[in-house]
Amino acid sequence: MRNESSKTALTAARNANRARALWLLLSPAALSAALLAAPFLNPVFFPAAWAALVPLFWLVRQTGRLRDAFLVAWLMGALAHLLGFYWIEHTARVFGGFPHGLSEIILLGFSFLAALPIAFFGLFFRLCGLGPLRLYPALLWVAIEFLWPQIFPWYLANTQSQFLGFIQSADVVGLYAVSFLLVWFNTVAYAVLFHRERGLRAFMATAAFLSLALSGNLFYGGWRFKGVAAEMGAARTIDIVAIQGNVGIELKWNAAYAERNLKTYLDLTRKAPRADLYLWPESTVETWVPDDAERLPAEILPPLPAGSSLIFGTISFTGRPNSPGAKVFNTTFLIDADGRVRGRYHKQVLLAFGEYIPFEPILSKIPGMPPIGGIARGAGSVTLDLTGGVQVAPLICYEDIMPELARRFVNERGANLLVNFTNDAWFGNTIAPWQHARLSQWRAIETRRNLVRVTNTGATTIVSPKGEMLDALPVFSSGVLAAKVEIMEGETLYVKYGDWFGWSVSGLALAVVLLSWRRRKQTETSDQDGFKS
Repeated sequence: MRNESSKTALTAARNANRARALWLLLSPAALSAALLAAPFLNPVFFPAAWAALVPLFWLVRQTGRLRDAFLVAWLMGALAHLLGFYWIEHTARVFGGFPHGLSEIILLGFSFLAALPIAFFGLFFRLCGLGPLRLYPALLWVAIEFLWPQIFPWYLANTQSQFLGFIQSADVVGLYAVSFLLVWFNTVAYAVLFHRERGLRAFMATAAFLSLALSGNLFYGGWRFKGVAAEMGAARTIDIVAIQGNVGIELKWNAAYAERNLKTYLDLTRKAPRADLYLWPESTVETWVPDDAERLPAEILPPLPAGSSLIFGTISFTGRPNSPGAKVFNTTFLIDADGRVRGRYHKQVLLAFGEYIPFEPILSKIPGMPPIGGIARGAGSVTLDLTGGVQVAPLICYEDIMPELARRFVNERGANLLVNFTNDAWFGNTIAPWQHARLSQWRAIETRRNLVRVTNTGATTIVSPKGEMLDALPVFSSGVLAAKVEIMEGETLYVKYGDWFGWSVSGLALAVVLLSWRRRKQTETSDQDGFKS
């Protein structure tokens, strides 16, 4: 009986220890994930990002092995994606047709896959430590953020979209400097709370340099905010009208509704105020248009005032459909008031599985594999040029969340107005359309151009060169957004020199990782020699 009681007590103690260990693991990870996800759910929570990584730092430093650091950071990243991008389950279920259970598995799989950059950050943080002035974590985070390929790119800096005075430096270094400062602040906060062995002098030096960087960034933001406002006041303007038709996904590309869908946009355009440029979103015209068309049929176009233009989205094609050598493009056409085609742009960055099948050249060679079709990739950045020197950079779908693409339009093609043509109806009435808008907001600051977003179901918005979201139509409603936008000229340092900051930080981070790995190996070898002796 005594032995059985001892075994029972031992089992209970082990279970209690396991529960305690699980609690110590999940609590900091969940707290860190919630703080990181909060600004993506509502930008007013942007202060949460200034403490989001502190629990993660504490948790990773408790681990004894690099593998454990990788796993706990992976868990935190997955929880953050589950919270911040919950709408993926809705999209998979409602529009993808996946049943309950499977749609949740898709969300879970996406979350763990998208969390890999944070997992590697945890591993490298455990390997390298805090470093001089507590700079190592900031170097590591920005390097991973810059180099890691993502389907839907998001950055820690995006949490600060509401903090306009702090993010103006994007016109010099892109958004990576804001990510750097956020991680650096989190690291110093962690060191103050949990890692104070280096003494007061080291802390004072770190605090001084961090304070100088933060105050300098804020000073630049205030100064640049006023300067851009003055440039906007002196710039010429054009009148634009963005049409949001609110055509649901269940109606799109359905032959029975194509005429009715087009009529929605025709009617809204007829009622819209006079403008120099009218904008319809992605895939508004639901009939394929020959890519080399010189004039479009009158029945698919609204009567436009003399001298005005229309840009709309559709599918264009070359060759005979379904024949060898034929190509299909996701296209925006520019036409004048007489229906003549003045320009076209083919989408460059295609959506995997939605517009193309990855590894299609390899898969198509498998015996018995049915023909694999898809959208062809556009040849490059092509502006749509209006009379009077207005050059529109057309960014289709999620091309507006890619910094380098908008930069190339301005740097290589001289674009002086950014327009995003998209259809976010796939996301349903969730936070996703607004997340898309906030992610794209940075393109206006980086290039100091107005960004007009014209969408099918929302969020149709106008973002000023200062990054202010000036106006927006409610999601899942039809409407007209009319505005006068400035045509800005000149190039920012970011437009001229690109991601020099991201590349520089990545080089430093690589050196830190290699030196830390070498030091670790030397320590392990020394320990083994000492054990043998």
